[in-house]
Amino acid sequence: MKKSILLVLLLVLLQNAFAQDKIIKQNGEEIKARVVEIKLQEIVFQHPDSLTGTLYHLPKTDVFMIQFANGTKEVFAQNVAEASAEGVNISNPEEMYELGRDDARKMYRGNGAMWGSAGCAFVFPYGLAGSAAIGLTKPKAHRNPVSNVSYLADPNYVRGYEMQAHRKKAGKVVAGAGIGFVTAISVVVIMFSSMHH
Repeated sequence: MKKSILLVLLLVLLQNAFAQDKIIKQNGEEIKARVVEIKLQEIVFQHPDSLTGTLYHLPKTDVFMIQFANGTKEVFAQNVAEASAEGVNISNPEEMYELGRDDARKMYRGNGAMWGSAGCAFVFPYGLAGSAAIGLTKPKAHRNPVSNVSYLADPNYVRGYEMQAHRKKAGKVVAGAGIGFVTAISVVVIMFSSMHH
C-alpha cells in the first residue's frame, strides 16, 4: 500500500516537472515556459529545461496570451484592445466573420464531443440527454486552434468561428450518438445470442 501511494506521488511530481506553459507574444512568437508569477507590469517565468532555475522577465505588454499546462488560457484584455486599435481588424466585419467560419471548418475538431456523445448514447435512452447537453454547449474560439491568435481580438471573427464550430460540433455529437447506440445494440445482441447457445 505504501509503495503504491509513493508511486502515485512520484508520478504526480514527474507530471508537474514536465508540464509546460506556453507564452504567446504579440508578434506570434511562442515561448515554452514555466510561468512563476504574473505581475502588474511583467510575466516572470523559467525555461522548462533550465537546471539553474534562472528567472526571466517579459513585459506584459509584449504578451498576447498564456496557455497553461493544465489547459486553461489567459488572454490579456488590455493587449487585445491595443492590438485591435493598431489594426488587427485589417478587414471589414463580414470578411472577419467569414475568416472565423473558415478557420473553424479547417481547425476545429470536435472529436471530444463525438466520443463523449458516444459514451452517453451507449446507456440508451438515458444517455441521450447527455448527448443533447454536449451538443448544446457552444465551443469557445479562444479555447480552440486558430490560424492567428491576434484574430481573437475581433468580435466578428470570434462570432463566425463559434457559429461554425457549433455547427460542426452538432454533427459530431449526432455521429457519436449513432456510434454509441449501434455499439449498445451490438452488445445486447451478442449477450442475448451467447445466452441462447
